[in-house]
Amino acid sequence: WEIAPLGLSFGCALGCYWMLRTMKNALFMELVGPAYLPHAKLASMVFLLVTLVLYGKGVDWLGKRKLLALLYALYAALFAVLTYFFQQGSANHHLTLGWGFYLSIESFGSLGISHLWSLAVNATTDAEVAARRFPLLAVGGQIGACTCTFLLARTAEQGQLVPLLCLAVVLLAVAPVMTFYWLQKNNIPDEVEHLSEGDASLGARPEAGSKGTAGIWEGLRLVMTRPYLVAVLWSVVAYELVGTYLDYQMNSKAHETLVTLEKVTGFLATYGFAANFISLIFALTGTTWLVKNWGLSRCLIIYPIVLCFLVLGAASFPTLWVMFAAQIALKGAAYGFNKPCLELVYVPTSDDIQFKAKSWIDTAGSRGGKALGSVMNANLIRYAPEWLVWGGASVCLVFLAIWMPVSRFLGARYERLLADGEKLS
Repeated sequence: WEIAPLGLSFGCALGCYWMLRTMKNALFMELVGPAYLPHAKLASMVFLLVTLVLYGKGVDWLGKRKLLALLYALYAALFAVLTYFFQQGSANHHLTLGWGFYLSIESFGSLGISHLWSLAVNATTDAEVAARRFPLLAVGGQIGACTCTFLLARTAEQGQLVPLLCLAVVLLAVAPVMTFYWLQKNNIPDEVEHLSEGDASLGARPEAGSKGTAGIWEGLRLVMTRPYLVAVLWSVVAYELVGTYLDYQMNSKAHETLVTLEKVTGFLATYGFAANFISLIFALTGTTWLVKNWGLSRCLIIYPIVLCFLVLGAASFPTLWVMFAAQIALKGAAYGFNKPCLELVYVPTSDDIQFKAKSWIDTAGSRGGKALGSVMNANLIRYAPEWLVWGGASVCLVFLAIWMPVSRFLGARYERLLADGEKLS
């Protein structure tokens, strides 16, 4: 119960995200068209690079907690405006609404959720506490995601999307409030002044050239100069590339088979509920036990091995329901098992890595993987549509083959940092 408020915050944030995420592709295909999905993935990466620059500056200027409040307030206002115009049903704005929903939901999934995880990691300095706490936070998140996707699945075919979009706005308002309550209740100080080695107290203008505020590209510099962080980045990129391959296959087949916006949304909501339910089962029964008994090194390798079998199965039987099952397994194990494991690797790292570098990995790495997958899908569709299934699967398997030794290195380095009592900076 000690982390119940933070778990509720994760539930609100993940519930909102998964409800919007489930609507995202259905809305985009209806308002813009399914052929533009790969282009939307690429556009989201460019959009997120711009927002990352602003995010990195925000960490320095506002601090972690004020930035959380600002992020969630901005997204709540943005989704409220988009919902209002969507409710008006103006045909003149359908392209703008489609792109607006897509880019907003994609960026929130990276920045909003990543920042919440960063606060949880920053408030946890002990690896054993983290191993117990993070799976429980995943439980809170998956309960929220299951609840919201269940609501969407039950109401989508009746055309009740607007009330659920309004619910998403409310959840965005509640999430930071519960986080602040948990931080205050546990007397966890705001350590924004430690982001730089100079006199960068909250509200003061950072010194130009100070180490912690060396520029808006500081997070990227940290990622590119630390092999440990490069390994984390590859784990994110490879996962997203495989997910994009399977996601496009499933979404395109759903659009062909089910046709209407309401039916496609209902199908995707069912998928979202099933994936999050599997994640919840993982988080409740398996993640903590596996990390405790097998060690993080082995746990990090398990996931890419599982993905190899999923890709081979989906390529061998490329039907809608096989893709559905593969995506459920991929997302379920990702959020309930792989995500908490990857968050653990940030425990023996500095504040700058936990916020600036992590935001680049979670955002640019995630969108980079999706962009690579989208380029692959778009080129296969254009030049060799008959190779879309096995051509994409072959590329995915190459990335997974590299991911396995990378995971082994990451786990070994993590254990060495803990054994030496060091923090990577």
